[in-house]
Amino acid sequence: MFKKPGNNTPDPLADRMRKISGPTAPEEKTYTSIHQDNKRAVRQPTFKQATVTTRGGERIAVVVKNISDTGARIEYMREVPLGDHVLLSEPTLRIKTWAEVMWETRGAAGLRFVAT
Repeated sequence: MFKKPGNNTPDPLADRMRKISGPTAPEEKTYTSIHQDNKRAVRQPTFKQATVTTRGGERIAVVVKNISDTGARIEYMREVPLGDHVLLSEPTLRIKTWAEVMWETRGAAGLRFVAT
């Protein structure tokens, strides 16, 4: 790092740091809200009450926390598994579309809108 130019003596500290850090790990791939040009869709923050209907017909009150052209993040109070696809309905945003559940944690989920 602070070596003088032309000094080719090995630097034990730099060699050890390279050995400890090892090879760099490849980036994880994410598959949510990706456009064809591999850019993430622009999310608009929002706070709208909506309803999610599961394939089994169960209706769950949710809050849409952010939305994009390709999906939405929702939060809800009930601990219920959503399944793989849900129907998201929110009248003021004029949303009534099927969505794939991309990820789900306790009280929140990421949805990707399905083209119908």
